[in-house]
Amino acid sequence: MKTIVVLVDFSDLSFTLMKHAHTLAKAFGSHVVLLHVVPQVSTVVDVGLAAPAVMQDMTVAQVRGEMEKLIDMRDSLAKFDVTVTTRQFQGASVENILDESDQLGADLIIIGSHGHGALYDLFVGSVTRNILRHSKCPVLVVPGKDDAAS
Repeated sequence: MKTIVVLVDFSDLSFTLMKHAHTLAKAFGSHVVLLHVVPQVSTVVDVGLAAPAVMQDMTVAQVRGEMEKLIDMRDSLAKFDVTVTTRQFQGASVENILDESDQLGADLIIIGSHGHGALYDLFVGSVTRNILRHSKCPVLVVPGKDDAAS
């Protein structure tokens, strides 16, 4: 196993994903790629009960802040002699994530499951489910606290 791609979103689950990446990278001498997709943010465009929300790209300052967090994560893994690099891009779909993983030569993808529930998945979809369904390499799904309890 040469390359491990870890999808991080800076949630509480990201630390657990990094622990698994560290363990596997040390055991197999793997290179770790921390992959972060900059999310769009919801902005309310009116006031009131039925105020619509619009999805907008993050500002340059917000994107830089996300990159700084990613670099901190990289540095924390590197302290433990893990070879690690980072990738960050905006507005990625599952297809883009899988294409990037293929280009990186991923032997394993590590992703978290936040356990939003069936109704959320019906309307929004599940990135984890789609990664599992379409990935060409093995996927390690790390359950979040809500998933582990059920």
